[in-house]
Amino acid sequence: MKIKNTDSIKTFITELTDTNDLNISMSEMFLSLFSNHEITSEEELKVLAKRSNQSIHEVYLQKICDYWEIDLDDEENLTLYKSYIEPNIIKADINKYKNNSYYKSIKITDKKLGNFRLIYDHYKPYEIFPLKDIEVDKNYVEHTEVGYFEEEFPFVALNENNVTWMSVTPNEIETMEEGFSKAHGDIIVFGLGIGYFAYMAALKNEVKSVTIVEKDGQIIDLFEKFIFPSFTNKEKIKIIKDDAFNYLSSPLKYDFAFVDLWHSQEDGLDIFLRFKANEKLSPNCEFSYWLNKSFYALLRRAFIILLFEQLEGYKDSNYKNSETIFDRLINDYYFKTKNLVINSVEEIRDLLTDEKLLEIIL
Repeated sequence: MKIKNTDSIKTFITELTDTNDLNISMSEMFLSLFSNHEITSEEELKVLAKRSNQSIHEVYLQKICDYWEIDLDDEENLTLYKSYIEPNIIKADINKYKNNSYYKSIKITDKKLGNFRLIYDHYKPYEIFPLKDIEVDKNYVEHTEVGYFEEEFPFVALNENNVTWMSVTPNEIETMEEGFSKAHGDIIVFGLGIGYFAYMAALKNEVKSVTIVEKDGQIIDLFEKFIFPSFTNKEKIKIIKDDAFNYLSSPLKYDFAFVDLWHSQEDGLDIFLRFKANEKLSPNCEFSYWLNKSFYALLRRAFIILLFEQLEGYKDSNYKNSETIFDRLINDYYFKTKNLVINSVEEIRDLLTDEKLLEIIL
């Protein structure tokens, strides 16, 4: 990659890198928050709110800043707070999720089959959780809305060896909404989980049939025995036991496909890219992916890092080894853009679009 050495390009890439570093840092900070359930309690929040004459929400945000050791008297920290924390942490409407059709219809008791166990998990009052997928603004700042409830919220979860494989949380409900809105005709769903997408899609009049491809027989057996009997529109749904990639070698005879074969964007990136590369084999099928925006955010983070490294003069030897999927992504972008010449900020902005990031990596 050859980058024209102008002040405007150097300034743009430097600012872009600073934003990218903050995006990555904030993502890691939120992940640490999701795994810590002891930051505060309802009792403590009420006492602090009364003492400080603030709302419970304001006190809650302050407790999170304390956990992260963010001093809001510092001007830079206050800017960080205004950009990443205050607008993205919300008190979620619990009734929206309690009234979800799947949530109201599917009632289970603790069930176990092989390595899998179907249970009710729960969020405690004021336990923070991921809510929506990543949104990226015009300045490349990532916004990931997270939430909390003021009361306990139970949800169905499927565990494998005590690790959650799939659950119907507000995050799943929100991040699959785009897929539901597009589903039409005869659809195919890659990945069964506990049937949430299939259930919701089958409710739509625009959806004629739902074919689910799942390779794990234990998941299928557990679903058919304990969950499927409660389904509405069961006649629309059928399950095929097979590997998803077997279907990518020939055109899909469906109108719409939804892909959900991963736990997170990190472990799903390779699968996502493999599916995207094979979409051309099924030009009459519309594809939708769980956590779609997050995958593009990962691609963009990697490319921004590469831009900065190229500005710093990194060579082939810097891209020979990779310890993580993210390292490999940066290395791939390097070798696929070796002949690329960048002459303007506008060209960089074009390269950072979803379409161009995908085109280059494929």
